[in-house]
Amino acid sequence: MFNIMSMLLKDEYLEIKEFLRYRVCEINHSENINRKKQREENTKYSLPNADFFGWMPAITICYSFDIGNKQIMYMIPFLPFYRYLTFILPQALFNYPDLFGTKDAQDVIDALYSVSGYDKIGDVKEYQQYLIDNACCYFLLRDSDDKLCNKVFRLDLFRHILPNDKNGYDFDGGLMHAFRHCSWKSMKLSSGNGESELNNLWNLPLMIGKAILTDKDSDSKSSTTFIDDRRIWDIHYHIDSDTKVYYLKTAFAK
Repeated sequence: MFNIMSMLLKDEYLEIKEFLRYRVCEINHSENINRKKQREENTKYSLPNADFFGWMPAITICYSFDIGNKQIMYMIPFLPFYRYLTFILPQALFNYPDLFGTKDAQDVIDALYSVSGYDKIGDVKEYQQYLIDNACCYFLLRDSDDKLCNKVFRLDLFRHILPNDKNGYDFDGGLMHAFRHCSWKSMKLSSGNGESELNNLWNLPLMIGKAILTDKDSDSKSSTTFIDDRRIWDIHYHIDSDTKVYYLKTAFAK
């Protein structure tokens, strides 16, 4: 479905780095303003300020994909996100399969924490906050005119963990909210039923990124769709009013 171009040119890399440097500073500022507001109003979304939310580390991983129509999509996973999908989640699935699909996100967090090695520096609550603040992936689009589009999609692992009506907790927003509907190798990927089987853990992020970035009307609505080999997927997203950055709410196959 996606043709990976294995190497970026130096000028291409520098252009992407410079483009993201300013955007992530805006994201950091906007996020902490919102977190302060939520704390002052004592809402269920209250979180401590994250000094490094949206920080700009060195871009050590950047994939480019020829998606047709003379367009290139870039996927820039920050290291915690990359490690999560590549190592942490698969290890947790194989070692603690009974902690997935329980309708309780906290069980999933416990499984992830157990294989993460984070116990050497912090407890499970600190690990949960670490994932909220640092595990994200950016998607950018180079259009047919060879210019980077101003549209930015930021895929967080999850935005919050909130109580549900089943005496447990749910992932709110981000990839783990969408993964509630997904499985891989017949293993449920999150706290939900996992009714849609994925061939690869990276396929859904890529398809969501492409659907949002290439939808020319995405800024005037809050959802879009894409079709894989067998299914139509609904994607629901939020556009931050200050930064105009796109955030995933959820995605599921019809």
